[in-house]
Amino acid sequence: MKCVSCGRELREEDEGVTWRRCSICKSPVCFDCVRYVGTWVRGLYKNFVNVIPVCPNCLPKSMLKRLAEKKLKEE
Repeated sequence: MKCVSCGRELREEDEGVTWRRCSICKSPVCFDCVRYVGTWVRGLYKNFVNVIPVCPNCLPKSMLKRLAEKKLKEE
């Protein structure tokens, strides 16, 4: 198994120790390449921020750029 961003070899038994899975695309990402996106969660008494791990390809700017390029290719 390899990191989706840098290609580093990852071992299955080290999940959570040296690498995590992207919350959006579920691909493996090493701790050097993982990024975090904050999402607002409504609680019972107040709102709070929950951070989720994502790969560099699933960051909001990257996703919007890929969608825009895909739409331009279709036209």
